[in-house]
Order: sequence, then C-alpha cells, then structure tokens
Amino acid sequence: MLKQRVLTALVLVAVLLIALTNGNPIYWQGFVSLVVFLGFYEWLGFCGIEAVGAKTMMMLAFVVLLCILYLGLAPMNLVIIALCFLWGLLFTFTLSKNLEVLHRKWIKVLIGALILAGSGWLIIEFKNIANGAWWILCFLVSVWAADIGAYFVGKRFGKTKLAPSISPGKTIEGLFGGLLLVVLVLTPVLFSLFSGYVAALLLLSVILTALASVIGDLFESKMKRHVGLKDSSQILPGHGGILDRIDSLLSGAPFFSAGLLVLGYLS
Repeated sequence: MLKQRVLTALVLVAVLLIALTNGNPIYWQGFVSLVVFLGFYEWLGFCGIEAVGAKTMMMLAFVVLLCILYLGLAPMNLVIIALCFLWGLLFTFTLSKNLEVLHRKWIKVLIGALILAGSGWLIIEFKNIANGAWWILCFLVSVWAADIGAYFVGKRFGKTKLAPSISPGKTIEGLFGGLLLVVLVLTPVLFSLFSGYVAALLLLSVILTALASVIGDLFESKMKRHVGLKDSSQILPGHGGILDRIDSLLSGAPFFSAGLLVLGYLS
C-alpha cells in the first residue's frame, strides 16, 4: 500500500512539474482542466446522479462553464469575489448544522460546478502572470505546508478536536501548527523578494489561503460523510480520488487570487 501510494505521488508530481515548467501554457491549462473535469465527475457521485444521460449532460454543462471562463466572458474580479463569498457560506455550512438546504441534489451540482470551474480557471491564470510558475509554487506551498504542519503538530500535540463529527483527526493545535509552518517557510522568501509592505500583504494572503484550505478539506469530508463515502473515488492508487487531493486547493485558490488582485499582480 505504501509503495503504491509513493509511486502514485511521484507520477503526479512529475506530471505537475512538466506541465508547470513547460513554456507553452497550453500544457498547464490542459493538466488543470483534466483534473477539475475528473473532479466534477467524482462530485456528481456526491450528488447521487448515477444515470448515464443525466451525468453526461452535467459534464457537458461543466465544459461549457469552463469555456465561458477560459474565453474571459466573466470578469475575474467578480469571479474571485463570488467564490470567496461562496466559500464563506460553505464555511458556515461545514462547521454548523445550518444551511442544510445545500445538501439538495441540484444545489450540490451547482456548488461543485462553480468551485471546480472557478478555482481551476484561477489556478490556470496564475501561470499567465509574470513569473507565473513561481506564484503557483507559492500557492501550492501555502496549502501543502499548512497540511503537513497540521499533521505533524496535531499528531504530537493535538488534544482539542477541530470538527470531531466531520474529521476526528483534525485538531486546533494542528491547525495552528500548520499556519506556523506556512509562516516559517514563506516569511524569509517573501521578505527577501519584495518590499516590506508588499511582503507583509502577501504573507497575510498566504495565511488566509492556508486557513481557507482547511475549510475545503473539511467541506469535502462532510460531503463524503453525508453519502457514506470514505474516498471520492479510487482513481488514484493509494490516494483515493481527485477531490481528495485537490479539495484544499479549490478553497485556497480564490483567497490567494484575492491577494494577488489587490496587489495588482492579477488582472
């Protein structure tokens, strides 16, 4: 199992790095598009849509939504604001028993389409910024450092459960440990590359991104528990499904984008 998990991770990292470092942006766009497309396919399983015809229509509708975004037919600033607001709503839904209406089938379909297409598009757009690969790595490190720090600190010092009914393994101590690792890793990098004011705002952005990434993870866990699933699928040997790997990225992307937008790097 461990060998399978490691091999899958190595293949995924290799494909990601090839797409990220290639000078032709079509490779990054194609890679991210495939990931969110497969993610939406898994999401339909959360919604209880099993009929082939209905699933096909939903997938086609999702492709149309992606095309609308890729063609620039939706203003980026409005997309970012809408996604941040939506994740604020999902934050309330995830950590409380309010807004249970969001469990309704077609509302869930709409939510999945919006967060996957919207965040996928934003992650693609990061590549089009000057030094885009660097910004993408900064975003990925913000999310992954929060997850790694939370795991190790939570395992060693965790006592207070963050959301026991959703994810019993997550603790408040782990949450702060993850945020601390993000700060320790990115503070020297940001302050060595940018002026103090810009670096401070970017650091705030990555902290908010890390916080949001935790909500994405918990949100997907709540969705899986509601339909009795352990993993979103078995498409990735040893790792479960696509959504299990990108849930944190989906919630973090709008907040990272908001920081870049405010600072003028993203337009």
